Amino acid sequence: MTTTNPATIHPDDRSGVLVVGLGRFGEALALGLIAQGIDVLAVDFDEEIVQRLSGDIPNVVQADATSARALRQIGADNFRRAVVAIATNIEASVLASLALIDELKIPTVWAKALSLEHSKILERVGVQRVIQPEHDMGQRTARSIARRVNDYFTVEADFALVEMVVPPRYANKKLGDTAIRVDYGVTVVCIKPPGGPFQHADQTTVLLPDEMILLAGHPKDLDRFVADA
Repeated sequence: MTTTNPATIHPDDRSGVLVVGLGRFGEALALGLIAQGIDVLAVDFDEEIVQRLSGDIPNVVQADATSARALRQIGADNFRRAVVAIATNIEASVLASLALIDELKIPTVWAKALSLEHSKILERVGVQRVIQPEHDMGQRTARSIARRVNDYFTVEADFALVEMVVPPRYANKKLGDTAIRVDYGVTVVCIKPPGGPFQHADQTTVLLPDEMILLAGHPKDLDRFVADA
């Protein structure tokens, strides 16, 4: 087991995230968390990967994540959140998930799945959320294309987010005068001017042509709004 920059690891920081597996998904996840100011302990079995990422990820460790003993040695049992991002080996993914859940008793464990069958196994061993990046993005893109919106993201079965251009019939009107929430039961959360960042919307916000709006609500209500737009 090889540890890079061991002095910077904070095993008692329970706000951090343990990332197991540093393929493309795991690497992007670890770097994204670090960019948001979250402490990350990243683990991979491949020493070459660990060495390559040592300049970008402050706390990166070479270890066998399928072994509860090896995970304890690097302080993994001090974390409350973990993501198993092992990309190529279903057996290793399942064993690592089991070690984190059953042996280390980590309360929140998410994992990446390579297939529907893999997803079902992970759910059965206690993984709280299973991620299938290619499948999920494919479904998300399909929903966006089918509904002719920029983006359609399902958060839960009864809650989704839609990003779309302001419908012409609401252009140049104050949000409070549109009755969107009354008529459809959906909420305009943010607006995004062309080339600008998203901004919080309130009842006094004027919806301008070519602006993007972010709506939240039940999928059926959102579908009805989009169909009428």
